[in-house]
Amino acid sequence: MTEQMLVDATVGLGFERYVQRVAVGVGAGIEQWCCRREHPLEAYIALDRTVPRFPGREVALLWEETCGWALAVETRSGEDLIVLGYLGEHAVPTPDAVADFAATLGTRSPHWVMNRPLADSDETARELRSYSGSAYA
Repeated sequence: MTEQMLVDATVGLGFERYVQRVAVGVGAGIEQWCCRREHPLEAYIALDRTVPRFPGREVALLWEETCGWALAVETRSGEDLIVLGYLGEHAVPTPDAVADFAATLGTRSPHWVMNRPLADSDETARELRSYSGSAYA
């Protein structure tokens, strides 16, 4: 495992295509998601859902290259989002697995990880590269 992922054009393209597929899987339109294709890779997907214990707050899926997907809610003060849980130790699960994770919002799913996982950066880069091929365009 390396400390910092080597982000080249293929990884960046694969990441954008991966995030797009996840966004489609959770029903988010093009205006509801964004991603950063250079180091550090990050993504944000706004969800059209609410969490009963945080009424009136925006809910989102977040992705970071060091830990993968998390479900979070916005704060009222503009500070960092409140992470409700992580999908797991695998940073690049299938888009269907991420959609299933998002669907568990507001429940205590056994698939949630409460402590921030640490992803293997070499494996993450390799998996993101696989999404850069024309089959995912």
